[in-house]
Amino acid sequence: MSTRSQSPNLAGKLWGVALGITLILMGSLFVWYLWAAYKKATLTDSWIKTPCEIVSSTIDESQLTQHYSTKFRLDLEYQYTFEGRSFTGTRVRRLPVESASLKKVQRKQALYPADTSSHCLVNPENPAESVLEPDSKGSLYSIWFPGLFILGGCGIIVAALRKKSGGGKTNELGLIAE
Repeated sequence: MSTRSQSPNLAGKLWGVALGITLILMGSLFVWYLWAAYKKATLTDSWIKTPCEIVSSTIDESQLTQHYSTKFRLDLEYQYTFEGRSFTGTRVRRLPVESASLKKVQRKQALYPADTSSHCLVNPENPAESVLEPDSKGSLYSIWFPGLFILGGCGIIVAALRKKSGGGKTNELGLIAE
């Protein structure tokens, strides 16, 4: 059994720390993105439910997707009265209802046919702003996954910094023998 002094493995430690920091940064970016999406979705929670009338409900087929196929977009118009003033809204949700699938847009259109009554959510601070449906808060349920990258990055950094850097006896395989 040969004994030799192991030199400090600074490069290995630096590599571990760099990898850990990268994972922490990537995880943090996705946690931030999902949290921001959740916060935007909660904005409509304080909006006031108000009766409205669907005036028109059509599907626009005049745009193309990035792959040059038809993009279908639901064009809605509804009218509502808030604090004695009349307003016209056009949004089902914050983002437009559009898809390359006509059936998806038709399913949403079927929920809001023209000349029917519904309810919209009205922003009390800006009554001209309204939506028919609140946004999904599903991003909050996914935030744990990038959180694992943050924890994993921290674990890699701790393991890299705790790595023995030499001075011990090694066996013929180069493993430290106590």
